[in-house]
This record gives sequence, C-alpha cells and structure tokens, in this order.
Amino acid sequence: MKFLLPAVLVALPAAAAHAVDFKRDIQPILKAECYKCHSEESGKEKGGFVFDNLERFAKDIGPGRTIEPGNLKESHLYTTLVVELDDDAHMPPKKNLPEASIAKIKQWIEEGASLDGSKKPAAASTAAAMPAPAPIQNWTNTEGRIIQAAMLKLEGESVVLRMANGQVYNYPLSKLSPESQAQAKAGVK
Repeated sequence: MKFLLPAVLVALPAAAAHAVDFKRDIQPILKAECYKCHSEESGKEKGGFVFDNLERFAKDIGPGRTIEPGNLKESHLYTTLVVELDDDAHMPPKKNLPEASIAKIKQWIEEGASLDGSKKPAAASTAAAMPAPAPIQNWTNTEGRIIQAAMLKLEGESVVLRMANGQVYNYPLSKLSPESQAQAKAGVK
C-alpha cells in the first residue's frame, strides 16, 4: 500500500508531459510550413489568415471559426491538412505535412486549441462571449451562379466566404453581382 501513492504521483507528471503546447509544439510547425503564405512577416495573408500575430490568430479560434476547439470536423485548419493532395483546399499546396506534425495539430485542437496553455479556447473564456457563427447566405456571381456561403469578413477587394463544407475562399468583389457586392459591404461590422 505504501507503494501505491508514489506510483500515482509519478504517473501524473508523465500524462501532463504529453499535452501539446502551442508555443513549443504548434508554432514551430506553422512557422516552417505556413508563414510564407500566412504571416505579417512575409506580407502575405492568403485567405485572410495570419499565424504569426497571435492576437489576430486568436480571433480565428472558437465556435464557428477556422479552428473549433475540440471539434476536428469543423476545424478548417485541420481539414485542409488532411484532404487529398489534389483537392484545391489542401494546405500547404502541393505537399503533405509530416504525419507527426498533423498529429500534433490534431491533438492541440482536441485539447482545446489554447495559445497560452490554458484549458479554455484562445479567443474567449466562455462560449457566451463568442459571436454566433455567420449564417449561410445566397451570393450571386457576375455569371448568375448562386453561391451558398457564410460571409466571414470583407478583406480589401475580396469577401472571405465559408462554404457549407467548411472550405474558406477569398472571392473577388468584382466577380459578384452588384446586389451581392452591396450585401457584402452591408455585412461589414
């Protein structure tokens, strides 16, 4: 019986050592694989995503956002890493991340996608503080085709849309009908 207590104490630190830490485990992956297209440092913010400014990155974490803590299927960041390489949504383009990197990102999201080691989501401490996910709307392009997507934001001369399948696209305003352009401009808060 006197050996049971030390064995339990030894097991606790071992379990904690396996938790994914954003700064130690995830940030180096993003820096090596994603910053060239998604960072203020590179001057590129493709798809409206920036991973090197943690204040901005935190705004992409939460219910209805690019990363949904604890929900891999709704986490666009994760799904773009695991779709087939020939899929237009696959990131990074033209190559797969090492399996170990994908596993770390998967575990980080499952554990709550914290940027600071806490158990709460990075963008807010409670779900009540999160805005409701953007509703799916109909958008018409200049060719008359209807696009069903939620508007995430207006960025320069593009509207960032999330399709029902979770894929995010930068769609040029100039390729939307005048009515949809007005809809996008009215959606800006």
